[in-house]
Amino acid sequence: MLQSSAAAAAARVLRGQPATVERSPQVTVTPSGEIAERLGMTARRFVHGKTPAFTPEFVLADVALKPPRRFSDYSGDASGRYIGALAVWPVPEKNKELASLVHSLLQYQRSDGRYGDPSLIFTADAIGPEHMALLWGNGRLLVGLLEYYRAHPEPGILESARRLGDFLTNVHRQTALPEVQKRLAGQGASGFICFTQLIEGLVLLAAATKNPKYLENAASIAPLLEPRGVQHAHGYLTTLRGETMLYAATGRAEQLRDVEEKYRDLIGSPDYTVYGSVLEYFGWKTPGDKSKLVAASGADPRDEGCGHADFLRLSLQLWRATGNLDYLERAERCLLNGLLPNQFPSGDFGSRVTFERGFKAAANVDRAWWCCTMHGYRAFPDVLNSIVTASGRTLRVNLFQDCDWSDGEISLSLAQGAIVQRPQPAASFTVSVRKADGKPRILALRQPSWSRPMVLALNGKPIQAKAAGGYAQVERVWQAGDKIEVQFPALLRLVLRDGRVVPPNALGDQAVDAALHWGPWLMGVDEHHDALFFGEPWEDNLIFLPQSPAVGSLRRLPQLDVSYTHGGFTGVEHVTLRPISEMARHEQAIFAVWLRYRAKAVG
Repeated sequence: MLQSSAAAAAARVLRGQPATVERSPQVTVTPSGEIAERLGMTARRFVHGKTPAFTPEFVLADVALKPPRRFSDYSGDASGRYIGALAVWPVPEKNKELASLVHSLLQYQRSDGRYGDPSLIFTADAIGPEHMALLWGNGRLLVGLLEYYRAHPEPGILESARRLGDFLTNVHRQTALPEVQKRLAGQGASGFICFTQLIEGLVLLAAATKNPKYLENAASIAPLLEPRGVQHAHGYLTTLRGETMLYAATGRAEQLRDVEEKYRDLIGSPDYTVYGSVLEYFGWKTPGDKSKLVAASGADPRDEGCGHADFLRLSLQLWRATGNLDYLERAERCLLNGLLPNQFPSGDFGSRVTFERGFKAAANVDRAWWCCTMHGYRAFPDVLNSIVTASGRTLRVNLFQDCDWSDGEISLSLAQGAIVQRPQPAASFTVSVRKADGKPRILALRQPSWSRPMVLALNGKPIQAKAAGGYAQVERVWQAGDKIEVQFPALLRLVLRDGRVVPPNALGDQAVDAALHWGPWLMGVDEHHDALFFGEPWEDNLIFLPQSPAVGSLRRLPQLDVSYTHGGFTGVEHVTLRPISEMARHEQAIFAVWLRYRAKAVG
């Protein structure tokens, strides 16, 4: 895990500069480019945001139970997320305040170990949604305390976490009874997933205390996860993340098998979206009564930053546990097309409202300072931890994100480049050696499924790499100044409404409703830049897609300029297709990804 020992360097994030964090005593990762920018957006929100401001009093309101604020009944939810996120990826301007805040929090712990309302009695006949809210918040607080303890191993923090863990295990027997589970069915964010999500904190507590009873308790909770059905995605996925951690701690194959089966079930269902992730609630495309979903989420389905962060982190966990690159690619797709577009210009994460064509503006904008802002921020260290991994003499480049990476013996700089045009449109990426130790090493670069075979050049000269296990391997004695330049001739793919994937050359004269990907990026039309595309009636607009469209470079990201006819008048117009991640750079507007396409006639 990334540690917080380089907190001083992280101050540069607030000034738009990169920060360095240590992943082990030797390995350091310094993000740059997109991830550094996104971390900086949320870090500035924590430091400078005023509505609301993250003051100690405001953060601790959910355990002090005053002053009144939203979701204080989920006691420990916001405070736990805030503590954990800033412990894992520190914001130096908040360091002293965070330490003081954590110690202030301890005074609000109740005699039985809980935080929050002491009057809630956990007996089978009494347990209801308000009890689940407290369990949810206390579970998130347990995780936050233990993430803080890992960075700052103080006995008082661990003792508080242990008492809290004991409270949670003490209410287990009554909460797990079938009649309680039945009573809580369909309660959404206050349902039984508030109990099953406790696995994550209990696994962390077992590691910190070396007490196996917490692992045993976590293992007995895992089978109680309700079917996906109409379910709150964040709680469901957090439970699966916890069970994957449980497998890492116990090595029990059946626990990993259970998570993989549920993951396959999810990605094979209508609940897995074109954004490479999930909506806030499962069940929108399942036939039947939607009244409970509407009551929980509103008339329109929404995404949720927490759900994106969970799916991303779960996919990375499963990749590390199995080595299966499909999990890694799904994490990448979720990062680019789910989590990044979910962020708001304020730095907050939250919920955006979907409709049949993509995302639309909403009257009630959910910039979720109480959960998603912290949880989205917390996902980025997991990404940083995965960009480069080392095993023996092999360094693997797994994700094509900008960073500096060093293990003390060899240091690399990784950077996305502009879209290149020749010999064919391609994304570009560079790995530069800044420091080397004179030892032979294998540098392995993932061959993504969204690209034709990579084109490699070493120090300006084309090279052939050895293909092995989904990676292109280059072995040599590396020297400072060596540079590998990579081109990814990205595939252009249309995803139809029924899930079929077709290439542009399969298009004919008949229009199809489809979502377009260039490489890993989901492309669409942004009202902020192309407002007149959305002039009424725009839903019948017809885009003419060449088999090999010209691909421009937009901040090192692809953009496609295409022609179209408008549904309201004659004549050929032009519009730019952009990556959906760019939606985060301006306030809410329509971003349409489901569009009507047909082949562009020759000549």
